Order: sequence, then structure tokens, then C-alpha cells
Amino acid sequence: MAKFKVKYATRNKLARSLQKEIKNTLGLYDTGDLYRSVRISAMTGTKLNVVEITINALYYYLFLDEGTIVDGKQRIPPYYITEGWMSRSDTQAILGEIAKEYIQWQFETYPFLEMAKILNQPQFEVKFNWIDSPYSNLPTRPSTLY
Repeated sequence: MAKFKVKYATRNKLARSLQKEIKNTLGLYDTGDLYRSVRISAMTGTKLNVVEITINALYYYLFLDEGTIVDGKQRIPPYYITEGWMSRSDTQAILGEIAKEYIQWQFETYPFLEMAKILNQPQFEVKFNWIDSPYSNLPTRPSTLY
């Protein structure tokens, strides 16, 4: 199956948008390590009408995004970084660009799809690649976003 790949410049714009969300979220920009670790390494579509976004970030992004509960007590409150990022107007504009490119690519790759209405609204799936994680079983998909 053919793969759709998002251009580096577009992935970079998306990464900058996530970095802005991290910087604007109260208290998350301390040493800047998390901010600097963010990269959008891959955006591909191998499933029909789905573009998968892979974000590289330091592993503790997960704990800040979704919070932690230890012994029934909340230790780190959830900051919902991914949810805030996906709802940003600049992120939505970039995803709109990607959707337009993706739809065009699908029509060029699969000409018989011209009549399919489903192609007007591609879905975006977010997954993570954790950097320097001491844990082997961290989830790779956000549980709070969908």
C-alpha cells in the first residue's frame, strides 16, 4: 500500500505549535528540556482516510499531559497538553493544510476514490515515541484526547 508523507516544513510547523502549547501552559516551561525535545518525526497514512501523527517527546510529557494518581491520590494534575494543542487555531490550520494535501494525494494515488464522500474529512490519530523513558510499558496513545 502506498504511504502518504507530510513534508518536513509542515511537520516542523506542527511541532512549533505543540511547543507553544507547552510554553503557554502554566508551569511547564522550566528548564526547556521538554520544549526542545518535541519533534514530529512521522506523519503517514497507511489506512484509508487516516493520517497518523507521531510525536517524539521526553517521556514525562505523558505524566504532565494525563496526570498521575499514586495510592488513590493525585500527585500531578493533568494539564491536557495534547487536547489543548489539538484545539489551537494554528494547529487546526496546519491540520487543514495536511488534510488538503492528503485528499489530493489519495485522489492521485487511488483515482477510483473520486466519488467517495468519506475522503472529505480525514481522521488524525496521535501517537507518541517516548525519549529517555525508564519505563517500558508507557502508553503510546493519549487516553484523554479521544
